Amino acid sequence: MRQNRRWKLAARRRRAERGLTLIELLLALAILAVLTGFLAGGLSIGRRAFGADRSSEMRGETDAAIEAIASLIASALPVSATPKSGIEFDGRQMSLTFVGLSEGRALRGGPHLIVLRRTGGDFVVDVVRSAPDAAGAAAVPPPTRVVALSGVRDIRFSYFGRMNPSGAPGWQAQWFRAERLPELVSIQIDFDDPLRNEPARIIALRQG
Repeated sequence: MRQNRRWKLAARRRRAERGLTLIELLLALAILAVLTGFLAGGLSIGRRAFGADRSSEMRGETDAAIEAIASLIASALPVSATPKSGIEFDGRQMSLTFVGLSEGRALRGGPHLIVLRRTGGDFVVDVVRSAPDAAGAAAVPPPTRVVALSGVRDIRFSYFGRMNPSGAPGWQAQWFRAERLPELVSIQIDFDDPLRNEPARIIALRQG
């Protein structure tokens, strides 16, 4: 009888041990599932935060570049090559060439011939500074090219004002061989990434 009782007690202990092990296993699996969920959620939040930071940084860089381009356009001068020719301002829908004045910060001080256009997927700025050579003639040094923006799909310029004194003011797709600068220049830049697109920038030019 005692031996049977011992066997029963031992069997109960083994069943209790097996039951406890099973409970522990279930608890461990439940905790693991919770931790996995937290980890996956944390990684997802981290990816979203990284993407948001990168997107914000990209927008800041884009806005700064467009602001620099607008400042260049605003520096346009009503310079004529000869008294009988129009001003040195050749505005097309896809490009813009003009004489601008540098304050001597990023560029050497003085007038520069500036060309804005798209080359491939880049918005480039070509800068040439006219300088007299030994004979007194204007020497044209190699242009300095700056890639202002990348990932550009299209650019469009338009111009507001009177191309001649008798004309009516209005927006035009081209402005060249005119007697005066346009009053306003609009620049619209479309990017491959539509999230970078912004409304057209309107720049006022100095008159006279």
